[in-house]
Amino acid sequence: MVNLFKLNTDELKALVEYKEILESENKRFPKNTWYHEKYQLTGTKWKCRLYTRYCLENLARIEVTDLPKYNLKEIKNILIEYKLFGMIQQVFDHDILALLKNAYPEEFKNRTLKEWMWSKHGIWDDDKCVIEAVQDMVRKEGIRRVEDIPTLDWKKRLLKHKIYNVLSRFNWSIFALFDFVYPGRFHPTDFKYKVKWAAAESLDNAFYYMHTTFKKKKYTLNDILLLNSSDFRKLGLAGMLIALFDSSTLKAKEYYLYKTIDNPDNRKELINDIRKLVEEKQSQKIYERLKQVAKGKNIYNLRTYTTLYNFIKRHARSRNMSISEFVASYGFVYKSAKKDIKEIDKDEVYRLRKQGLTYVQIAQKLDSNPTTITKICNKYFGGDPLIPRPLEDYITVQELMNKYHVDHKTVMKLVYENGFENHTTIRFRYLKKSEIEPALEEYISRSKHHQFMVKRYAN
Repeated sequence: MVNLFKLNTDELKALVEYKEILESENKRFPKNTWYHEKYQLTGTKWKCRLYTRYCLENLARIEVTDLPKYNLKEIKNILIEYKLFGMIQQVFDHDILALLKNAYPEEFKNRTLKEWMWSKHGIWDDDKCVIEAVQDMVRKEGIRRVEDIPTLDWKKRLLKHKIYNVLSRFNWSIFALFDFVYPGRFHPTDFKYKVKWAAAESLDNAFYYMHTTFKKKKYTLNDILLLNSSDFRKLGLAGMLIALFDSSTLKAKEYYLYKTIDNPDNRKELINDIRKLVEEKQSQKIYERLKQVAKGKNIYNLRTYTTLYNFIKRHARSRNMSISEFVASYGFVYKSAKKDIKEIDKDEVYRLRKQGLTYVQIAQKLDSNPTTITKICNKYFGGDPLIPRPLEDYITVQELMNKYHVDHKTVMKLVYENGFENHTTIRFRYLKKSEIEPALEEYISRSKHHQFMVKRYAN
């Protein structure tokens, strides 16, 4: 509401003149009333401001906060009704938005009346209004980096901020809108929610989209050549693949690398490169699997790894190679038990085992494998050469402990004190029954402590 008590002398005179015109049917504004303000280039046109606010607030009873409820045409009609057509025509050239900005500069500055700039009744021919509206929306969405703009679905956000019809100026293109506000910062394919694969420039868009995606993922040329349909789908390129390349990853790769589609020479070269990479990748996989079971450069007991053995056997057959030849092609030596068992001297195995060497150590010395050594021992010695024969004349320490209720330390103490036979194998220690049992029985009969402990725990 215009407060008459806060007006200066010139404003009061102007207002009195305006009221006289309103009260008289035939009276009009003097001829040069609008001349000065028509050619005023800067600053607020105070007389137009006074008349506009008095008309809207005092006469039409429209509060400042209620102005967005009216469209620009309705505001114009109200001003014309109260005899301000001359001001609209001569000073503002029918630009109601400029008229309102002159009347309410502070309200527009502090965003109280910002809806006038981009509401459904706003004027989108004004470039500054479009830029201000979009930048204000971007700020409200919390985006601080321009590069992050394409990652969002702006159709929903334009509706949310009530400026969706701004797209009518840009043929309903999200890219065109943001390219206008931030010129040269984006490519059409950056806006994944609006990528069109049926346009004339679709192939160029596809190249740019693939290049941007591969660069973001830091893919090398080899990585790109090995991409399959599943990889394209994970990268968000499935729609492009279906629409432009008949779901063929080969065509997509050909266009990306050669800018051609179905060119025989380029396709042949591409297929050969992919085949080489697949073979290299497969060879590396085979090498890693062989390395996991190898002991140095030797591979033993390959048949015990059923899955790996079948895998190696299948690939060896496909290359018309024996398993030994196939394994050798990767720098390993395949030690087969069937092959080695005839070449190793059983007496040498017996001698080394009697020296206390394990089967693995013997295999290393004889350039064989533990399985072969085990088979030789079972075949020629009935088992481990360190196990004394006949076996029924000997007993293990555990059996003595169970039978006589003594501990391991007591048994071994008697063995070392009396120098009894002591045969140590991989898993057990064998003692001669005729020596150790009489010694244990004598120990039990004279050891009061042992008798006390047995009686105590028996109860």
